[in-house]
Amino acid sequence: MYIRNPKSCIKYGASVLALTALSFIVPGPDSSAQINCQSEIYLPAKPDAKDRFKKGYCFIQMGQFQEGVTRLEGVEKELPTVADYVLYYQAAGYENLGDYPKAALLFNRVLTEYPGSGVRKKAFERLGNIYIQSGDYANAERIFRALYAEDAPRSSKSSYLYSLGEALEKQGRYPEAVSTYKQVWVEYPESKESSSAQAAARRVSTAGGVAFTPTQSDYLQRADTLFKYSRWSSAVQNYEMVASKSTQAMTNMGIAMVNAGRLNEAEAVLSTINTPESLFWRGKLKSKQGLDSEAASLYSQISTRFPSSELAPEGLYNAARLYQINDQDQSAIKTYDVLIRTYPKNKYAEDGAWNLGWIYYRKGMYPEALATFSAFTDSSSSFNASNARYWKARTLEKQGRRDEALAEYTALAALTPPTYHSYLAQQKTGVTPAFANVSPETTTLGPEAAARKQKAELLIELGLPDDARLEIEKMESAAKAQEEFVAVSLLYAKVDDYNSSIKVAQDLGLPQANSLSFPRGYKDIVGPYARKYGVDELLVYSVIREESRFQKDVVSPADAVGLMQLIPPTARTVARQIGLSGFTVEMLTIPRINIEMGIFYLKQVLDKFGGDVELALASYNAGPNRAATWKTQYYGLDKDEFIEEIPFRETRNYIRRILRSYGAYKAIYGGSASAAEPPAKTTPGASDAKYPVN
Repeated sequence: MYIRNPKSCIKYGASVLALTALSFIVPGPDSSAQINCQSEIYLPAKPDAKDRFKKGYCFIQMGQFQEGVTRLEGVEKELPTVADYVLYYQAAGYENLGDYPKAALLFNRVLTEYPGSGVRKKAFERLGNIYIQSGDYANAERIFRALYAEDAPRSSKSSYLYSLGEALEKQGRYPEAVSTYKQVWVEYPESKESSSAQAAARRVSTAGGVAFTPTQSDYLQRADTLFKYSRWSSAVQNYEMVASKSTQAMTNMGIAMVNAGRLNEAEAVLSTINTPESLFWRGKLKSKQGLDSEAASLYSQISTRFPSSELAPEGLYNAARLYQINDQDQSAIKTYDVLIRTYPKNKYAEDGAWNLGWIYYRKGMYPEALATFSAFTDSSSSFNASNARYWKARTLEKQGRRDEALAEYTALAALTPPTYHSYLAQQKTGVTPAFANVSPETTTLGPEAAARKQKAELLIELGLPDDARLEIEKMESAAKAQEEFVAVSLLYAKVDDYNSSIKVAQDLGLPQANSLSFPRGYKDIVGPYARKYGVDELLVYSVIREESRFQKDVVSPADAVGLMQLIPPTARTVARQIGLSGFTVEMLTIPRINIEMGIFYLKQVLDKFGGDVELALASYNAGPNRAATWKTQYYGLDKDEFIEEIPFRETRNYIRRILRSYGAYKAIYGGSASAAEPPAKTTPGASDAKYPVN
């Protein structure tokens, strides 16, 4: 079979070849695209080349290598579209049989005859491993040097460099080997090879009599890299190895300590440094400790002591926001005013202006609120512009100027691309615009892109979505015309990679991209369970889109897993409620299970809050207890006002994103609003729902 981690051959030698037969791919129950090799090899053989390819591939995956290479013999001539993949898997079979000359010959054919193949790099890696296994270390060195020189992710770079070190070590070139291992350890400290490289450098140093002595500069470089990749605790450990640190290194160490939760130590470090960064992070530190007054003071000092610093406007904004959160409106107004007057073109001035307008609005100072909101309705930020325009309309509404408000709402409701505020405006006008839903399959492509698309689609048909993805990535890197990007997005969706599909489609602005930007992923699962539990199917897609971007195995920092991002304790409770026995956290990566559990839980919170979508979403994100507290705390507010008062930025933005998507899904696919949603109003403000909703 083909080995997913090529270095496993290098580390464990020939014994790995026997073990790989046991690690075949087992498709999940919801993996409709991935071929099920356990079933395929027992199905009656057919004379066509596609069946021979699938059988040969599966025999290799199942560890029956001789049968696999025999089945694949000559298939590349009958399936020229995927001939490179036929040769690749046949080579993998020979590699696992220990027939390195035949394997090398076939891998080299892939490289020379199909230089544009998506599987080229994997073939190159496997060829390097073969040279290691067969003792041809000079050729292994050549290959891993070439791979390292290519554009590649850092994780691959560190792997290639480590393999290069092994090839040099096997040739007895100990000084170069130690230097290469050290390079991995110093330059790629976040990689999985880092610790192994350090151990290898020490081993070769001892055996070969070559010095391996990390310098202060090495530790500093490691610390700075770990800091860059947010490995806070490891960064601190490496900074602590540096005896004489610059001001920037000291600052970085203090920041890493704040993020690692070592607050007292961070204060001791940062308080000795007189820079804007140290003041800013001391402010963050005090805020984490619940000392908002001290935090606001530190933030404000940046603009007085370092007025030209890039952090000065953000510091003023943070100080004003803390005053606002703590109901110190006069201090907030004063600080926002200083921010706007001192840094009028800074993005924080614009955000601060909205907050200032909100304070005026909530205090009933509508002329001041209207003037403030009106000042940035033409913002270059689409969110800020629509935000200002919506609240300008709401202020006009409060002043009784309903016709002017309706004109603003009507313009906002038709906004494309859709925003949270266009959704709110649609609720105000009772009009949901219809977005064009043109099939992306109708997109016309040029010959080269069409050929790549055909190849990817054949690999999908053969049950190899991972290989199809390699071709899709190649197609994306070569794409220039918008139509080509539509095809790329469509192909990503066909291999259930909706996250990549959305990324490609969301800014295209073509009607063929609308359904790709807001896909109905896993429709065959979502639809039946949405109907079973009585939840609006389009709302479910909106939650999945914003929770996980349809990724089945993504894990959040809070350990929420998969599509609808349930945390394990909640998932265990839901599993008992729906009668799922033997639940394990790993089950959350199975779309059918995760989606059913997510819809069931969403229905629970909808019921708990009387079908109120906004409160249910607040509960889904921040927990039912907090949502219940906010329901009482903000009694009497309209829904849009309630969302702006939610004290957690994450939850505010979460609700905004989902409602934005919900409006877009309804505009693209039609259908009625959720039964949980109040009926749309045709007169602004005529019957705004208040909290609590019973």
